Amino acid sequence: MLTLTLLSIACCCGVPAYFAKPIWDQYPASPRDPLPTEVRDLRLLDNRDGKRAAEQLKQEVQARNLLGGEPFAAVYRDGAGKRVVIYGSTGFRLSPESDVEKEFARIQEEYRITTIQPIRDGVARGEYRSCGLGEADGDAVVVCTWADHGSLATALFTRLSIPDSSDLLSTLRTEVIQRKPIA
Repeated sequence: MLTLTLLSIACCCGVPAYFAKPIWDQYPASPRDPLPTEVRDLRLLDNRDGKRAAEQLKQEVQARNLLGGEPFAAVYRDGAGKRVVIYGSTGFRLSPESDVEKEFARIQEEYRITTIQPIRDGVARGEYRSCGLGEADGDAVVVCTWADHGSLATALFTRLSIPDSSDLLSTLRTEVIQRKPIA
């Protein structure tokens, strides 16, 4: 009888908790304010052009973001000319996997993205990520998008492979997004 009771409790409480944990770990979230000035070997492009590009991307994200949330955008560079552009928004996302697919469908033509591949290694439960090869302003880029239950973002990477871009995307996600515990 005790075994049946424990099994019932595990099924009634444990299974729903397993599926709900990513939601309470990832939502609510907000972008750090201000965004980090350094991420690994990258420095925030804090000049007029960098600020203008980030503000334009932020406005575009805000215009698409019908459900609210906070938009964010930044341009980073290193000393050797590697560039990373990141933009996205926070807010509740019920289906992060389909959000990644929709984002890639939306940007695929703009960046001439080919060879889209889902990334599984190093991705947290409840987070979905895909990367593809593309082009931006005449430069070859890797385009990666992540979505979790609290945020959605896209980043463009120059001079990096897909695995290196995905790894840097993990760092950006950790540095740019702050999780707020539910009170």
